Amino acid sequence: MKKLMFFSMLLFFAVVSESKAQISAGVQQLSSATFASIGTDPDNKMFGEARVSTGGRIGIEGTFGYNFVQKDEVNFYSGFHLGTEGNRDGVYLGVPLGVLVKPFSNTRNFGFLLEASPIFPTEYGNYFRAGIGMKYTFR
Repeated sequence: MKKLMFFSMLLFFAVVSESKAQISAGVQQLSSATFASIGTDPDNKMFGEARVSTGGRIGIEGTFGYNFVQKDEVNFYSGFHLGTEGNRDGVYLGVPLGVLVKPFSNTRNFGFLLEASPIFPTEYGNYFRAGIGMKYTFR
């Protein structure tokens, strides 16, 4: 099983490095859960992302974002999330406000992410989540 996993990861990185596609991967620690994400290039005007929450409740989330401010060092975005909260019934909607800061001048592929989002409706009512994360874009 370990050999299959190693081969799969090696194949994935080989395909990404040889293709012209720009894929981003990240990890975010939000107040509600930790999310692992994979998506399109966050430096595009519009971008998308698929997120999986980890921990006690595993859920999925799709995020669409629009960059209102696009600079080499920073992007400011908003958009919406649609997701599920693991074993709970129902779908939630969120409206993220986020900042992607790319502090290293020699590589703009790596950045720190700050995001806040009201989430509504859930079976427990509305709530607000915020957090920090890291994102890397394969170019």
